[in-house]
Amino acid sequence: MIARRAQEQVIVFQRTHTEGVMRMKKRWIAPVAASVVVALGLVGCSSGNKDTTTTSTQTPAAAASAQPDKNATLRVFWWGTQPRHDATNKVLDLYKSSHPNITFQPEFQAFDGYFQKMTLQAATNNMPDVFQYFVGSADTMQFIEKNQVAPIDDLIAKGLIDVSGISESALTAGKINGKTYGIPLGVSAKAMVIDPEAYQKAGLTVPENGYATWEDLGKDLVKLKAVTGSYGGDDFMTLNDVFPYYARQFGQVQYADKTGIGFEEKTYVDFYTMKKSLMKDGLIPPVDVVVSIKSPEESMLAKKKSAISFLYSNQLPNITKAAGRQLKLIPLPGPNAAKGAALPASAQFSIAANSQNKEEAAKFISYFVNNVDANKILNAERGMPAVAKVREGIKEGFAPEQKAVAEYIDKIAKASSPIDPPVPNGSTEIFNLMKDLEQQILYDKITPQQGYATLKVEAAKIIEKNKK
Repeated sequence: MIARRAQEQVIVFQRTHTEGVMRMKKRWIAPVAASVVVALGLVGCSSGNKDTTTTSTQTPAAAASAQPDKNATLRVFWWGTQPRHDATNKVLDLYKSSHPNITFQPEFQAFDGYFQKMTLQAATNNMPDVFQYFVGSADTMQFIEKNQVAPIDDLIAKGLIDVSGISESALTAGKINGKTYGIPLGVSAKAMVIDPEAYQKAGLTVPENGYATWEDLGKDLVKLKAVTGSYGGDDFMTLNDVFPYYARQFGQVQYADKTGIGFEEKTYVDFYTMKKSLMKDGLIPPVDVVVSIKSPEESMLAKKKSAISFLYSNQLPNITKAAGRQLKLIPLPGPNAAKGAALPASAQFSIAANSQNKEEAAKFISYFVNNVDANKILNAERGMPAVAKVREGIKEGFAPEQKAVAEYIDKIAKASSPIDPPVPNGSTEIFNLMKDLEQQILYDKITPQQGYATLKVEAAKIIEKNKK
């Protein structure tokens, strides 16, 4: 269950990992998380312009560009490692060079303790003007519910934040009840990471656009197992949270406000019946092996014991380095792959409700995600920039694996659906219950049908218990 939280490398489902994954609960925090994933880009704006925003299709940016900066001090708060801190501070300096009326007070720290510090700041009405955030996660919704995060739709409407280059899916990640609370700093997508050489040895053609069905994948796993001598592919779900994608393929979601879970019995039973069959046939690793894997670098794919792994796109550079050979990203299997796929934000920048400089904060955020020069400094450390033109503008300096990630993000952006609604309170407890039931199913202690029956009842109890 490692992949959920990723997001220094990945995106993440439960937010117990750095970036990566909070919303998606990824469990690997790869430097993608630092975006758990994803870098922030700024679309083709000259760093010498006072106004770095461009016109959104729905906003009067031209009018906004005529507004001079007022004298303002902006507190900017983010989490990460030292390389991120250094790069972000350089971007603050770059912004100030063309906006001399702006002074910054940067605040940064490791991910651990970040939201605890925010809680203390919020309690004293002293939140930073701009802060890195996860909109919609179970453990950060409190700030929105208490009106401590400012809705920014009016700032977008004024053209102060240019969102014209950001996909609807990524923008949706920053919305609650129709209001926008965060601008994505980067995006990440689930992917299959495959070994092209193993496919060649098996006499198989790499499905560039993904397998048409899970059954087609299963057939190829048999031939790939013969090549690796161990397994056809790595586990999916325990490590990489593939089940939420599987549910989305059929128009369902993992979590639901009233019932706890938002997927049908057939979906759950079909998934675990398939997984048990693959495991029984030795096409994916057994439970004992799966639970011993703590990172993508320890996966069977990295050790040449499988030809496929299910990861987040931004984890490609790290696992390629660990594997010591060329790997490739392809979409997850169909049917309805575009319904299952999404481009969640690794994290967002948000504005505090108590900020006295919301318009200046908005201009800075727009610059941060749209300016190419700034993003050359950031180098996609937070993941792939959410703005396509920025990804293209900084691609020249990318390593080959980074270029592959950028191309994959462009592909998924054209064939994906909006992310799931914000998770309800109690989702972490439900997720842990799903982990436990999964192991019972895979160890043949209960059937998938029994697992679903238990999950349905207990998840509803968890939701009720967590109601305010």
